[in-house]
Amino acid sequence: MTNPSITDMLEQQTLSQLLEQFKEQQLAEDELKKHLYTYVSTKVFSTDELNKIVSRTFDIILLDEKGYLTYCDQDFAEHLGYLQEELIDHHYRMLHAKVHDDQFYNDMWQTIQQGDVWTGDIATAAKTNDVFWYRTTIIPILDKNQKPYQFIVFRTDITDVKKSDKAILEQLDDDYRKVLSHVMNLTFRVNRDKTVNRYRFRLFEGKLIRKLSPSFDQIVTGHEVFFSQEPILTSYFERAFEGEEVRFKHQYKEMSLLTTLVPIVEKGQVIEVVGSSSDVTSLDEAEKKANRLTYYDLLTDLPNREKFKQDLTDYLRHKPRDLSLLICDIDKLKNINDTLGEVIGDDVIQAVVNRIRAELTDGDTLYRYGGDEFAIITTGDEDKLKDLTNRMIQAINKPVTSHRQDMFISASIGVSRFGVDATTEQHLVRHANVAVHYCKLNGRNHTLFFSETMEEDYNENLILDADIRKALHNNEFELYYQPQINVITGEVIGLEALIRWVHPKKGPVSPAKFIPLAEESGVITQIGEWVIREACHQHQTWVKQGYRPIRIAVNVSAIELQRTDFAEKVKKILSETKMDPHFLEIEITENSVMQNTEECILTMNCLRRMGISLSIDDFGTGYSSFGYLKQFPINYLKIDQSFVRSALKEQSSAAIVKAMIQLAHNFGLRVVAEGVEDEDVLTLLKAEHCDFYQGYYYSKPVKAIDIENRILKAY
Repeated sequence: MTNPSITDMLEQQTLSQLLEQFKEQQLAEDELKKHLYTYVSTKVFSTDELNKIVSRTFDIILLDEKGYLTYCDQDFAEHLGYLQEELIDHHYRMLHAKVHDDQFYNDMWQTIQQGDVWTGDIATAAKTNDVFWYRTTIIPILDKNQKPYQFIVFRTDITDVKKSDKAILEQLDDDYRKVLSHVMNLTFRVNRDKTVNRYRFRLFEGKLIRKLSPSFDQIVTGHEVFFSQEPILTSYFERAFEGEEVRFKHQYKEMSLLTTLVPIVEKGQVIEVVGSSSDVTSLDEAEKKANRLTYYDLLTDLPNREKFKQDLTDYLRHKPRDLSLLICDIDKLKNINDTLGEVIGDDVIQAVVNRIRAELTDGDTLYRYGGDEFAIITTGDEDKLKDLTNRMIQAINKPVTSHRQDMFISASIGVSRFGVDATTEQHLVRHANVAVHYCKLNGRNHTLFFSETMEEDYNENLILDADIRKALHNNEFELYYQPQINVITGEVIGLEALIRWVHPKKGPVSPAKFIPLAEESGVITQIGEWVIREACHQHQTWVKQGYRPIRIAVNVSAIELQRTDFAEKVKKILSETKMDPHFLEIEITENSVMQNTEECILTMNCLRRMGISLSIDDFGTGYSSFGYLKQFPINYLKIDQSFVRSALKEQSSAAIVKAMIQLAHNFGLRVVAEGVEDEDVLTLLKAEHCDFYQGYYYSKPVKAIDIENRILKAY
């Protein structure tokens, strides 16, 4: 078949007819390629027709680095009997047809994870379990570290090929895909005129040129402008004509293009360069988005910890004399997330961010350092830092309202100053974290500047925190009991269970030391559960020994009370130990119920329905209102020992004690005075008609065996 007869035939025949002649070996492979290019350049086929041919030839799939589908063609999904949404976000293994062994897939993944292109035939299972065969090419998309983070999969259905004349049809399909891969991109051939050092483009065509310019001819005549906008582009061609394969990205108008130049060598000389350009604008945009996700927080749009590390390194490279780092930690945000949900927790974070921003100046940079932590890189002397942190604390302290919930928010701030507290980046960050940690262990809701003493305490606390967990596991904790006495009769009416810890090496450790650490680490919930269970077991042991039942009070932390499953856990313990709930009292600090009042009242009502008594502990030291107090389903009110001990020395304390007793009686509550250490205070309590007391005047906390011998045997 001669060229003229082929040319005459092009105006009448379809592409499929031309390919059929190739299949029947009436047309050589080179002739087929030549006339396909002629189709494009003479516009025998429209762009729409070529699009349809491509869409019939390839299915496109996008996979993430773990093999989950992030995109697939609708036709591909329908061909397999699925909806697109049934495939997207699912792992590619759901399409395995159990034709290939594990080694097949292992080799494939090893190839593409190394950044290499993989090509092969894959059997794929439809939803009906029918098997389809696809000729597949997987192209890794590499990040700036040359690591694959996404894979583009081109698939051609060759099921019919597998069922018929496999050798001929596979060869046709392979050649056809190669031709169309050039047509889809911008393809060109370049010669160099060494005498004038100019480049002449012998070929400049492809589907991409329709996107570059509305006129094909305009691109052909303007191709030198296309590649000569910057001197560096010319240097790429020079390198290619020196024998180097070159790959580079460049901009044309608003498009990002990836161009590859491949030298053609004959007899040791580069006679021509073949190039191909593809549109990677969407990939660039995806890369920018990925970069945004890498360095910025989605919730607050603040730069994140990774960006903080980079910026801090840049700041310190100039060694500023007055640079400081502030770490701001929202106090007990986890409690809000656990009890009210993360939606409200996110609202709290947003509110705190807005309040911090309002106090910063243009020279300050705010970062979301962690879930409940923020970092501020700032400058200024100590007075400026104190002023800034005080304003931040006051702003954060304002109530936050979200979903009809009013929350009292506080924050702890640690400050580390470069050149004063630290001389390296690592020490600056560590010392700010040490300061905020020390701040949270010492009352929260204020600011602390780093000091060497904190470093020593911090290291000690880290060791002690680990020892607390060991103590719980090794059963090192023990309960002591302090009697509660009827003010009028002197009768022991109850006991308060108090946890004690004798460290195997350090000896006795004060609860004031290890309880805040346990609360900070979250292990307090396990300790609290142990205390309740141990107190119930001890009560039942005494009952089985024949002693009359006696009420036992157990302290509960705010973290425990605000857990939604707290009441259910108490119920389970009562069931396990078979203790009568009427002899169990749970003591709650007033501050703990004020942090999440409505939910705490629900929990307290649930406990009351079980028959458990409730008391407000340390009353007078918090910020509860009388309006809330009358809503609490409590039985007892315990006056904090700080008022009781100073009642005889300070007239104001005596007046407060008297007012608390009257207030409690008006609400129908019985009153327990803590910290009674001498008879004069007891006399005062009798005069004011206080119901019960506890303190060293009668007995300090003692072991269970001492309670048996001194008290239980006497009744």
